[in-house]
Amino acid sequence: MAELRIEIPEDLKKKMERFRIDWSQAIRRMIEREIQNLERLEEIVSRSQMTEKDVFELGEKVSKSIAEKFRRYTNH
Repeated sequence: MAELRIEIPEDLKKKMERFRIDWSQAIRRMIEREIQNLERLEEIVSRSQMTEKDVFELGEKVSKSIAEKFRRYTNH
């Protein structure tokens, strides 16, 4: 099995010590979930017919729509 070493701030280490958790196992599960999410995203993207330009334009539309909803919400 490979080994991964991470550095964490001292205050986070102190918080972790309060709990009796196998942090190695917890982090391994978190990494596995993240990889599954990335693999699903990769699969979706590989089947997409959208070009990079299409994605950018859609992102602009979504951003404008969200901004408009926020403006309407905050003006009431």
